[in-house]
Amino acid sequence: MSAKKVIIIGAGLAGLSAGCYSRMNGYDTCIYEHHSEPGGVAATWRRGEYLIDGGIHFMMGYKNGTDLFNIYRQLGVADPANFVPAKSYGSFIDIEQGRQFDIPLNISELALDMKMLSPADAPLIDDLATAVGAFSCKDLTTYGQINPPELTSGLDRLTTIWKMRGLFKYMSGKYTRSMEEYTSGMQNRWLADCLNNLFTPQSPVWFVIMLLAIAGDGQISYLSKGCKDFALQIEKRYKDLNGEIIYSATVEQILVNNDCAIGVRLTDGTEDFADYIISAGDIHNTVFHLLDGKYIGKKLQNKFDTYELSPPYFAASFGVKHTFENENVFNTIVLKQPLRIGKREIHQIFVRIFNYSNHFAPEGKSVIQAEFETDWDYWDNLWQTGKEKYTAEKERLASEILTHLEMLYFGLSQLVEVTDIATPCTLNRYTLNYKGAPEGWRINLQNFKEETRRTLEGLSNLYLAGHWVSGGVPGVILSGRQAVQLICAKEKKPFFTRTT
Repeated sequence: MSAKKVIIIGAGLAGLSAGCYSRMNGYDTCIYEHHSEPGGVAATWRRGEYLIDGGIHFMMGYKNGTDLFNIYRQLGVADPANFVPAKSYGSFIDIEQGRQFDIPLNISELALDMKMLSPADAPLIDDLATAVGAFSCKDLTTYGQINPPELTSGLDRLTTIWKMRGLFKYMSGKYTRSMEEYTSGMQNRWLADCLNNLFTPQSPVWFVIMLLAIAGDGQISYLSKGCKDFALQIEKRYKDLNGEIIYSATVEQILVNNDCAIGVRLTDGTEDFADYIISAGDIHNTVFHLLDGKYIGKKLQNKFDTYELSPPYFAASFGVKHTFENENVFNTIVLKQPLRIGKREIHQIFVRIFNYSNHFAPEGKSVIQAEFETDWDYWDNLWQTGKEKYTAEKERLASEILTHLEMLYFGLSQLVEVTDIATPCTLNRYTLNYKGAPEGWRINLQNFKEETRRTLEGLSNLYLAGHWVSGGVPGVILSGRQAVQLICAKEKKPFFTRTT
């Protein structure tokens, strides 16, 4: 009897994960990928001697002893050589005021530094530090998402509650508010802004507490060779499991018969049929294009109507003859003068320095990257008006960013050998992400409260995975795994995993 087949749309981390777990469970598989290489949003590319990384900022749970580390082992990426331990959470720099605040990983040290900066805010600082301490030394790297909600039993929930005992007070009440609300009464507004940007100002307080605890436990690292290499290792694991993958193959339509997904049609007219389809790409594209909007359902339609998308980014990367020794990897910089993009002003940029590995540049050189949130419509309109205006605006902003960086690193512009610029249109072109949204919906209080379904109303044998289902690297990888768990559950067969 031949094995049943699973077709997977997209070779990002979710699709590759789904492919690996499908093969582990005996399904024939084929992944169709729009781009010419794997990774999706987790992308790197060469510019001369320099490697530009446009994807994963940091990894969690890279040490043995966590559920996430076991997932890495199953996907073939647990090699310690893949990871460089983080030494700091980052820095906040105000160019105008000439001040800098560094965020150490140790919460006691951080609390002491904050109270020295603002004694009047000691009560809130102590409250935050106490909460982080409560979360410390607990495995939080998978957020309790090893199994999909659809397969989580009452006993499973009780077990989770028991493991999380003592933490629920920090996941309710004021800790469910946004960081922006939580810090609204602080006397020192500079410190409040620093805390708000530990992740995003819209993030729930408990989520930021959890991140600080994971960082303090030494479970945050950088990818030593960049995110594409990480994706290629999962692709290798998938191929070693005899999985098939086809690149430069864009799915044009999901084929349906009697409200059951039965296959796909590619843009070249090729059709392929399977018992199950896992769409691990953009959900908007899946629902409104591949399925012609027929199976969206009220809840998902409401999310598209009322939820904010994750904001797209503009990123300028510079390959320079400088190593940035002793500089933090992550830096939030408040600009002396705002960048102006259409009607919008950008008052701060996020600067990433790739000084933690020799894989990004030759000896004595490095890559420095600046990025900020921007508007899809602005860039899409420029793109539509023609290459000349679009290119001119990209180059203007890159030049102005370099001028701002010069205020911190004197003479930097003279050391630049390579400039690379990416806009929301760049991401959309290579990944088909709707309006250049890198993570589906914006991470905020509303999005945390309501989970995205992994199936579509009225359509059987199709499962969803990826950023729109669950954000962040752990969530994305787990979403691919969960899709296969749901297939196994439908077939009333056990779900298997194995390590390399």
